[in-house]
Amino acid sequence: MSFLPPWVGLLLALLLFGALAAWVLRRGLARQAANLAQVVTGEDVQAQAHRRIQQQHLADLDRALTEGRLNANQHAAARDELMRQVLLDQAQAGTALQRGGDGVTGPVRWGWIVLLLGALSGLSYLQLGAQQTWWPVPLSQRVQISATSPEQLAEQTRVWQQATQNRPDDAEAWLTLARLQAAQNAHAQAEQALARVLALSPEPDLWIERAQMKALSAGGVYTGEPWQWIENVLREQPRHLNALVLAGSAAWSEKRHAAAQSYWQRALGLVPADSEAAQGLQQALAQAQAASPAAELAQGVAAPPSAAAPGTALAGDARPVIQGEVRLSPELQKHIVTGATLFVYALAEEGSRRPVAIWRSTPTSWPVRFALSDSMGMGAPPVLSSLAQVRLVARISQTGSAQKQAGDLQVELPGVKTGVQGVVLDITGR
Repeated sequence: MSFLPPWVGLLLALLLFGALAAWVLRRGLARQAANLAQVVTGEDVQAQAHRRIQQQHLADLDRALTEGRLNANQHAAARDELMRQVLLDQAQAGTALQRGGDGVTGPVRWGWIVLLLGALSGLSYLQLGAQQTWWPVPLSQRVQISATSPEQLAEQTRVWQQATQNRPDDAEAWLTLARLQAAQNAHAQAEQALARVLALSPEPDLWIERAQMKALSAGGVYTGEPWQWIENVLREQPRHLNALVLAGSAAWSEKRHAAAQSYWQRALGLVPADSEAAQGLQQALAQAQAASPAAELAQGVAAPPSAAAPGTALAGDARPVIQGEVRLSPELQKHIVTGATLFVYALAEEGSRRPVAIWRSTPTSWPVRFALSDSMGMGAPPVLSSLAQVRLVARISQTGSAQKQAGDLQVELPGVKTGVQGVVLDITGR
């Protein structure tokens, strides 16, 4: 795929056609001038000969009148006829000059111009009139997920899994499957499907998407391949918006607030100032500035710990936004293995299915208290406190995996207002 925008090709074609039209016009004008000069030269010689003959004839008439060979009436009549012939010759000379100037070059010249304008109009239509032919739409922008309910997601996932088996070289099918799996929080499977996509269509946006899925499948840890993929994209495209945003998220998750601030500041310069993306980045920047060591020292606040203990609320800029408890029926408690992990996470009601906050614990008794805060997110906008309401999910993983597995117990609660306390998530089945 060419990296030049389509209007560059149109501009080059316009310049080429303009130069060709100018050459044709110049050549036609030069030929017309030469023909005109030739006609004028020929007409001048002929006119001079006619004038000498007419002057000689007039002198003969005057001599005949003097010698008495013509009377006054005969002389006047002959003189009038001679003057009429002079006027007629002058009129014929002007007509011939005009005819020689027009010649054949006029129709030919205008024919070339019409032909060039027609060709330019056709090219303009192909480039501007049919926008789908401007530029191939990247694969990362062609695939959209329409399913919203769990049932629709499961059904479409089954359909696209079959499609990838039937068409293993279809990158669009693999990407559709990956995004369906991501929408169901099956991040590990989504990352594997994205690996197949990138083998077929290595786009920078897809590398960033894979880095995010890889980090989510590891519980929000970017160390290793996710960071490497992000840095590879930024090395090739330092102004890649998605890479800068995710790099800020990765730095934030590692408590490198100054680095997160730097990445998000660069990303902010790439979006319109009044856009929703700019507002989200400004909120993230405000958090990064408040969490930076300089701000903490100026406020006399100790730096936050490098990692929070599971199941505990963080202090300072990580104040709890939603608090509550998870309950489990006594019948189900009998089936929970020792060391099972409890995940509680918040999702935006609309848009991305990426968790905005994740809490985890290894409970030994029930019910279990939990608290969700902004610091428990992936770092990228939106943050938990910026949303009016969210969907809460509580899941018990028997294996401790961040991805939903067969046999996990789960409950979802939509429409939870942020800032609320005393939320109850009651797990009653799978």
